[in-house]
Amino acid sequence: MTDHTAKTPSSRGGADRRLGPVMSRRSLLFLGAVGLASIPVAAGGPSDLPGLSLAGDEDEMLDARDYGARGNGTADDTRALQRLLDASARRGAVAFLPAGTYRCTAGLLLRSDVRLHLDRRARLVKDWAAPPGMVDAFLRNADFAAKANRVQITGSGSIGARDHSRTGVVLALYGDDVAISGISVDTYAGGQAVMYGGDRGRITAVTVRNSAPETGTGGIRVIGGEDFLGTGCHVESGDDCFQFVPIGNPEAEPTLYNRTISRGSFVGCTGGSSVSRFMVALLEFTGGEPGTTDMDASVVDCSFVDCHGSAANRGIVVKNTHSRGAIERITFTDCSVDMAGAADASTQEIRVQTDPASRGSIRDVVFTRTDVLHPVNSTLRAGGPNISGLTFDGCSFTAPSGAAPMTVVVDGTDRPRFTGCTFAGAPGKRHVVAGPTAPVRELAVEDCRFTGIDGAWAVDVLAAAGVRIAGSTFQAAAGSTTARAIRTSPTTSGVVIQGNDFTGISNPTPITDRAVGTTLSGNSGL
Repeated sequence: MTDHTAKTPSSRGGADRRLGPVMSRRSLLFLGAVGLASIPVAAGGPSDLPGLSLAGDEDEMLDARDYGARGNGTADDTRALQRLLDASARRGAVAFLPAGTYRCTAGLLLRSDVRLHLDRRARLVKDWAAPPGMVDAFLRNADFAAKANRVQITGSGSIGARDHSRTGVVLALYGDDVAISGISVDTYAGGQAVMYGGDRGRITAVTVRNSAPETGTGGIRVIGGEDFLGTGCHVESGDDCFQFVPIGNPEAEPTLYNRTISRGSFVGCTGGSSVSRFMVALLEFTGGEPGTTDMDASVVDCSFVDCHGSAANRGIVVKNTHSRGAIERITFTDCSVDMAGAADASTQEIRVQTDPASRGSIRDVVFTRTDVLHPVNSTLRAGGPNISGLTFDGCSFTAPSGAAPMTVVVDGTDRPRFTGCTFAGAPGKRHVVAGPTAPVRELAVEDCRFTGIDGAWAVDVLAAAGVRIAGSTFQAAAGSTTARAIRTSPTTSGVVIQGNDFTGISNPTPITDRAVGTTLSGNSGL
């Protein structure tokens, strides 16, 4: 098959299919960087405007139709599209899919320097079922033992399965300087919409929708590498939406197993999970028990910024149950998760968790102005061991509407800190419970506001070494005479209760102090 370009009329078999005014290579590269998303596209060429063509031997746009693709939704276009993608990689040209439905019955292999652009009315359709791993993905590396670098997938068209019976991962890429922009992943099941590993990856304004509502069908998952940025994406998935999760199963993906992720960020992303979680940073192996793998991967210096969505089974999860490595310096800033659709079970809306068998840790995770909306179960549950430096700054915690009797539970952690937070209570619900099963160390509750206290203590310290509760205000629910502010147990030591305002508590003993050597100073309302 001869490679065709938009350079001359004769290169199109004699038919004059020139695309109009000349575009420079510099302009093309710029538009590729932004995904050409602002250019409306028609069936006859890359623009609804009066045409568009490329100048110079290196400035090529390769049309899928010239490689034998039919785009009619019934013909098998797999081989034609593979020829197109191979030519794009060889020549550094843009592989262009005009409007149409391109049916494929096998995966499309992406090599370094492939540049694929989809017309807004172009659809790549996966018409076969596959297992959920990367090696069987629809669009994937030619060889996961070697990076496919500088791959670009842009445009406003869509990629997805014919229906939910055509299972498998949609996009699986391992390479540096990969850019995916503007496209939609539409209709998929039994695998992630996007799995990416590599350095300096960029996923911009990608939409994921029409997921099967089932576990295992996730959104955008980063599996390894440095300096990832996902911006302005919208994911509606069955399973987890936005993920920093190395591969923890050495049998599933032996080449890409156990990779560390560092300096990744999701910014301005939205969406929702129909059966699972919205934002996650995980070191786990879902096919085995803790201690059954030899992982030492870490997730470090990653962030979620201005991300808002919904979930059904935990909204935010930071979990290390299968690696000797660490999840550390993870931040959640100005984010929210609506949990109105959660079941009334002990699933917790924010979960921070380790397992002693893994010997791994979670350190210095910070939530800033990050809220759970409409919680059904315990709003936060943190359980160690080896969890330290967990900080909540300016967050709001609302008592769960379900049967859970506690809003925030902190167990087996060092240096948990709540500063400038607001806690809204409900009858019979405790706001903060520390150490119900394992002692905490250096607990700080500072400059917080507790409202709606009714029939229980707002802060209940069951087991802790070193506690500071300072500068906070406590307000009973209207008409409540049983509300109390703080309880410390005999298994608690080093307690300082200082500068708090208890005037909103009508109970004559707002503090139940059973610890030894508690320091009380500067409090009002005692």
